[in-house]
Amino acid sequence: MSEESNRSGKTGVVIVIVVLILSVLAGAWYWFIYTPEQEAKEKARLEQIAREEAERERKEIEAQNKVKYEELIENADIEFEQENWDTAQTFYSEASSLFSDEQYPKDQLALISGELDAIAARKAAGIVETVSSPTGRFYVIVSSSVDGDLAMDYASKLAKEGTHVKMIKPFANSKVYHRVSVGDYDSREQAMSASASFSTYGNEIWVLKY
Repeated sequence: MSEESNRSGKTGVVIVIVVLILSVLAGAWYWFIYTPEQEAKEKARLEQIAREEAERERKEIEAQNKVKYEELIENADIEFEQENWDTAQTFYSEASSLFSDEQYPKDQLALISGELDAIAARKAAGIVETVSSPTGRFYVIVSSSVDGDLAMDYASKLAKEGTHVKMIKPFANSKVYHRVSVGDYDSREQAMSASASFSTYGNEIWVLKY
């Protein structure tokens, strides 16, 4: 009876030891293998979510910038057609800063730079261009005079102020009027639209096709 009790006791001790060992192994597996794996998976999941969110925000910002870019280009082109060089330059510069790989605003800025340089040169020299034959363009006229010298004096004054001035010589059926133009355009609509920016020259501004 005693011998059986001893065997039973030893068996119980063995079972307890085995249970303890298994518990330790299970705990070690949980804390040193399972938990780190789960944490790594969770970290990877959160990083993936963060990347997807960042990509979504990037695309949203790019789409917003594209809309803004197109608006800037549209406004810049309008100002460019009306020869409002400083305003057009600002719009093209802002557009180029949004999409630096786009060549169009860079080309337009180069053209504007050339125009501004030409204005500076005309301002320094007081150059007045002369138009003596039809061109098919539409001119914004700010002065019309039968006195050629008087018209040229006024044109020279404007040129020295930096205005791109053209003197239109008298032509058939125009009597003997010498006309001073401060802008010429491809269409009447463009010329009429640009006329508003020349309001400082008085109220008698009109458009002439020649």
